Amino acid sequence: MKSVIFKDYSFNYLNQKKRKAIENLNLEIESGSVVGVIGKAGAGKSTLLKALDGLVPQVEVGYQDGDVIVDGENVKDHEVNQMARHVGLVLQNPEIQIFSLTVWDDIAFGPANLGVPREEIARRVEAAMEKTELTAMAHRSPNNLSGGEQQLLAIAGLLAMEPSSVLAFDEPVSMLDPIGKELVFNVMRNVCKDTRCTSITTESGADIEAVAEVVDHVIAIDEGKLVLSGSPEEVFQSDLVEEIGVGRPQVTELVLMLKKRGIEFERVPITLTQAYELLANKLREAGIKKIDPLPSRDLRNHREFGETVIEVENLHHFYNPTVHALRGVSFTVPKGQIVGVIGQNGSGKTTLAKHLVGLLKPTNKDAVVKIMGKDITSKKVRFDEIIKMINYVFQNPDDQLFAETAWEEVAFAPEMMDLDKEEIKRLTKEAMDVFDLMPYRNRYVYGLDEDLKTYLSIACVLPLHPDILLIDEPTTGLDTKGEVKMMESLRYLRDELGKTIIIITHNMKTVGNHCDRVLVASKGNIILDDTPRKVFAETEKLLEADIRPPQVTRLGQMLHEEFGCPMDILTVDEMANTLEACFNPGKEESSHDN
Repeated sequence: MKSVIFKDYSFNYLNQKKRKAIENLNLEIESGSVVGVIGKAGAGKSTLLKALDGLVPQVEVGYQDGDVIVDGENVKDHEVNQMARHVGLVLQNPEIQIFSLTVWDDIAFGPANLGVPREEIARRVEAAMEKTELTAMAHRSPNNLSGGEQQLLAIAGLLAMEPSSVLAFDEPVSMLDPIGKELVFNVMRNVCKDTRCTSITTESGADIEAVAEVVDHVIAIDEGKLVLSGSPEEVFQSDLVEEIGVGRPQVTELVLMLKKRGIEFERVPITLTQAYELLANKLREAGIKKIDPLPSRDLRNHREFGETVIEVENLHHFYNPTVHALRGVSFTVPKGQIVGVIGQNGSGKTTLAKHLVGLLKPTNKDAVVKIMGKDITSKKVRFDEIIKMINYVFQNPDDQLFAETAWEEVAFAPEMMDLDKEEIKRLTKEAMDVFDLMPYRNRYVYGLDEDLKTYLSIACVLPLHPDILLIDEPTTGLDTKGEVKMMESLRYLRDELGKTIIIITHNMKTVGNHCDRVLVASKGNIILDDTPRKVFAETEKLLEADIRPPQVTRLGQMLHEEFGCPMDILTVDEMANTLEACFNPGKEESSHDN
């Protein structure tokens, strides 16, 4: 039985002239299936989900052709609130779906509006909190939750409504720690198995590994058009997923890379378990007993850094007597380092960030927070001084963007500095050029795609020339190509302009590929502080922070027990070169890029 049918469906937003958001889509989705909709940022994935319950065109206005049939109902014949009984939708930004005073009340809001009896509401809320591990936060204010916890709350609200046909998730795990991602996808899979609901989740590339582990069908969209549809094995082997900017799971990319180098495999894996079994069998067949590390290692470990620019010592913060968010945190950061801060949702990462920019003050008198040698806990240091030394880019770009156009957004800071018009123009263009934003300078901020908003939120602080940039989730909403562009831009700011970069992230691939150093936060403490290579080898310690290393690193760790594979491999290229040296020992490592 088909739970969702798109018939010749097209949608064009009211003021969108370039192209249709969705164009002539014909698609049928089986009941009970777990479907991944992949595509680059702005490909039309979110619009596809919003069409399921009539959010487009009833709320987000535009021109619609064709039909969307859900659970046998033509969506255009029903109001959004009527379709809510059939379709549950979690949007990309959880903040716009959360508004009650407590977590419990927020989860209860949906079923209450559907007229569900009081006793049944209570049962649903308790069950949803248990599935999303929010039970201990039942009486917390949603405003005091971390971004990842808010994302879990939005998902719990959807589960409590128990829609009859479709659970739709727009980038549902982008703000979650690795264990949280597994939790959400396992819940998604189990609900579909138990209820025969269909689950549809979108993904731009950052969490493609997690999606590939659970879906049984993949749909690829590019420029509003359906370009691929099939099993995960069929879709992820196609070169089109690279061409449209999404990328493949690391283990899939690894085996395809080895095949191009003449090492044959009977199939291409999609999941970590498949890759381990495939490679272990191949190594046994080849009689290989030991996988040796490459002679060359990551040169980032040998980079020279400058003087100390951040000094934190014995930092504590209580939000109230029962919420001890930071528990004596101490560390220093030298000039020119790219530091990744990782840890489970609610571990204190954002609280720490707010102390570094003076938005919060320590709750203990003997704490030290110095930026560029200045004690920013002192009342003598003004906020306008702090933002010229260190500036904070929020997790959600909409929290800091307010101007009408992209140009006006970036120009706001230099205008407030009372500079002359030519200098304002120079600084604005200089900042926009870092992220190639000039073609969008006259676009309305509200109408920008999420990736452009992310670039813009960083560009608008650059005219202040802060020595340190602190960026919360810089790759959220970005596809694989967008992530590369983001990190190349941040390295440019470090290498050419001398900036120190701190990123708070749940994207372990970004940390492994780009960071010089990692701080691991857990329950208000820093439990690990070292290079990515050393940190990701500490598997047991990482689990304390609900962290799993990148997929390719985990593959090496699975191969370690039998074959002695290095436990600290960081990238697909490094793993490919390491394995090729085993299968083709005469081939020089230098023949391939590292």
